[in-house]
Amino acid sequence: MRFTVKEMEALCVFHAGTLSATLEAVRIASAENERLVRIEDIENIIKKLSSMKDSDVAYIAFDPEQ
Repeated sequence: MRFTVKEMEALCVFHAGTLSATLEAVRIASAENERLVRIEDIENIIKKLSSMKDSDVAYIAFDPEQ
């Protein structure tokens, strides 16, 4: 799964050890604080993590246009 640098920065804050725990942490943060400064990145993270399988690999895309 490809994440932008900004998404990966936010993902590092919410990383909780497992895919399911991290997804839950991001969802809780999003639901509890709709005024998050980087809400678009958070919403993208939720979409991307929701489609991942436990064996998928996450990586940073420095130039997401390519």
